[in-house]
Amino acid sequence: MFEKIHKLNDTKFRALTGLKKKNFLELTVVFSACCQAIDEEYRAAFLEATGRKLNGGGSPIFKTPTEKLFFVLYYLKTYPTFENLGFIFGCSNKTAHENLYKFIPILEHALKELNVLPKRNFDTVDEFIEYIKDNEDLLIDATERIHHRKSDYEAQKELYNGKKKTHTVKNTIISNTSQNVLYVGETVLGAKHDFKMLKDEFPSHINWFKNFNVWIDLGYIGFKNEFVCNLLKIPYKKPYRTKNNPDPKLTPEQKEYNKSVSKVRVLVENAICGIKRYYILNYRFRNKSELLRDKSIFLAAGLWNFSKDFFIG
Repeated sequence: MFEKIHKLNDTKFRALTGLKKKNFLELTVVFSACCQAIDEEYRAAFLEATGRKLNGGGSPIFKTPTEKLFFVLYYLKTYPTFENLGFIFGCSNKTAHENLYKFIPILEHALKELNVLPKRNFDTVDEFIEYIKDNEDLLIDATERIHHRKSDYEAQKELYNGKKKTHTVKNTIISNTSQNVLYVGETVLGAKHDFKMLKDEFPSHINWFKNFNVWIDLGYIGFKNEFVCNLLKIPYKKPYRTKNNPDPKLTPEQKEYNKSVSKVRVLVENAICGIKRYYILNYRFRNKSELLRDKSIFLAAGLWNFSKDFFIG
């Protein structure tokens, strides 16, 4: 398997890892340095704790940083079962499972070194404004992923989205007009409303968006009553059917305005689509790990930013 990695062309690299070959090789350099740093740190901690050096151990399945990076990206991109993953890489499903959770923190560390990871939270408005200052327009949306149904009734009820009629988890996404992901909210259960998520992440009594133009969809109706922004762009909602208005319609001007908003707001949808090229976000989430459930979208957003040569800071 591994001897074929360098023979793959761009099309196959993108199909198996989500990255072009050039991007993969660039990421490998940083990933390798992170592997070495983490290994040295672990060996130093082991020496301090036991008073002896860590021995070499047996022959590892994944010998080089290239193999380790390819392995973890392949999992995120194709999302196989661990039995399938172990078969492909010539190891047991237990070994595949253990190595995945060992390599994911290294990938996160590498993406952090490259300054491509989106923010997860802000302590102050000044921190938020400083971080977003180069962007005049902010595009806000929520993305939803299918989650396995939990056996516990109360637990599964919180995951159930009545609109989608399935069990899901959600994240708030903020991007710019270049389709770069600036912010990924914490992963929350599917029963929570999109606007409620935003208000929990950005408390409405604070003027987070006062310097920015905000583009949102109808899931955020009420935004103007809760937040202050430089300019708000939200589509008109079609009126309800009533006795006095049996055939409600938007005016031609409102339809034209909605089109103009959609042309810009679709860019955040494109960014979400870029994140979701990693199938771990597309297929029903099978893992029991809530950490992986949250990390997967965070890392996918970082890889999307990296593939677009978007470096933060």
